[in-house]
Amino acid sequence: MTGNRQAFSTEEFRTRVARVHQAMEQQGIDLLLIHAPENIYYLTGYQTSGYFAYQVALLARGRDPELLVRFLERGNVTEYSWLEHASTWKEGDDMAEVTLRCARALGSHKTVGLEKQSWFLTAAMSEALSAGLAGARVVDASRLVAQVRLIKSEAEVGYLRRAGEIAEIEQRTALAAMHDGVLETDLAAAVFQAGVKAGCEYTGLPHHIMSGYRYDVCHANWIPKKIVRGELTLLELYGCVERYHATQMRTVSMGPASDEVRRAADIVTEAQDVALAAMRPGASAREIDALVRRPVRKIRPEYYNRTGYSTGIGFPPRTAEWDVLDFNEQEDWEIKEGMVFHMLALACGFGISETVAVTRTGIERLTPSNQRGLCVVS
Repeated sequence: MTGNRQAFSTEEFRTRVARVHQAMEQQGIDLLLIHAPENIYYLTGYQTSGYFAYQVALLARGRDPELLVRFLERGNVTEYSWLEHASTWKEGDDMAEVTLRCARALGSHKTVGLEKQSWFLTAAMSEALSAGLAGARVVDASRLVAQVRLIKSEAEVGYLRRAGEIAEIEQRTALAAMHDGVLETDLAAAVFQAGVKAGCEYTGLPHHIMSGYRYDVCHANWIPKKIVRGELTLLELYGCVERYHATQMRTVSMGPASDEVRRAADIVTEAQDVALAAMRPGASAREIDALVRRPVRKIRPEYYNRTGYSTGIGFPPRTAEWDVLDFNEQEDWEIKEGMVFHMLALACGFGISETVAVTRTGIERLTPSNQRGLCVVS
C-alpha cells in the first residue's frame, strides 16, 4: 500500500527506518518518540500544515513506525504515508496518556529516547511522558534522526535540484520586475506567483526582500516600501518541493553601485567561489569556512555569521537543518558525499548564496545560475 501522494518509494522509507534502527542500537535506545515534524515526515511520509496540533511517531527497534495524530488529520496518513494506519486522539483526550498507551502496546523498554530539543515537545509533555515511563531510562535523542537525514538519497537530491530551479526562477522574476520606484510588495507578489506556477509549495520561511536601509534588518519581510535609485536590495528566495528546500541569495543595485559595494561584491564572490571549489568528501568544514571568512574579514572585521549550514526538509518556521551542521570558526566536522548545504556570505551591502550537493568528486550547484556577481538595474 502506498499513499496517494507518497513522495518516496516504500523501499526508501524502509531503508531510512533501518538506518535509524541502527543508530538506536548504537546508542542503546529501545524506543524513540519522535515529535519534530521533519523527522516524522522523513520516516513515515506523513505531513500536514496542521502540525501545530500534537503528533508523534513511535519507533521501537525492529518494528515499523507507529503514528499518533489528531483524529481530524487522519486523512493525511492515507494521502502521504506508506503506513497503513495510525492511532488518533480527539479533543478532550489526555494526549500524554494516549501516547503512553501506544508506547506500552509496543512492549517494555529499558531506554526511551525523547527529542528534548524539538520545538514540538513541550516541557509539560516531556515531563508527563518521563513520569509515565517510570522504570525506563529516558535520554535525549534530539539529533538521532537528524544525523541520519544528513546523507541524502538520489531521490532527495532530485527534489532539492527541482527546488533550486524554482529558486532560480523566482530570482529571475524578481530581477525582471525591478525598476526605480517598484514596491517590495510588488516584487513579493511576482515572486510568489512565479514560484507557485513552477511547483513551489509553501515554504518554511517567507521570501526575504530587504531594500535600502532595510538591508540590515535581518530576515526582513516585504513591506510597501519603494525601491529607489541608489539603493541595494538583498533577495533571499526559497524553492520547496516535497518539503525539501533550496535557497538562493542575490543582491541588486538600483542604478550604479558605489566603489565600496562593487569591491565587496568581487571579494565576497571570489571567496565563495574558492570555498565551493574546495568542497569535496573528506574536506574539513572549518577549513572551508576559513576560505570565506578570512577574505571577507578584510572588509568586514566583525564577521561572525556562519558561512553555510545543512539543508533539506523544512516545515515553518525553518527551511533547513541549520541546527545540525554549521560552517563556523568553532566547530569542525568532515564533509561527506550526499550532504547538501546552503552556503552564504555577506559584507558591505552585498550578499550571495547557493545551495549545493556534495558529490563523489566535488559539488553540484543545485541553484544553477551563472549570474554570481552584483546585479545592476539601470
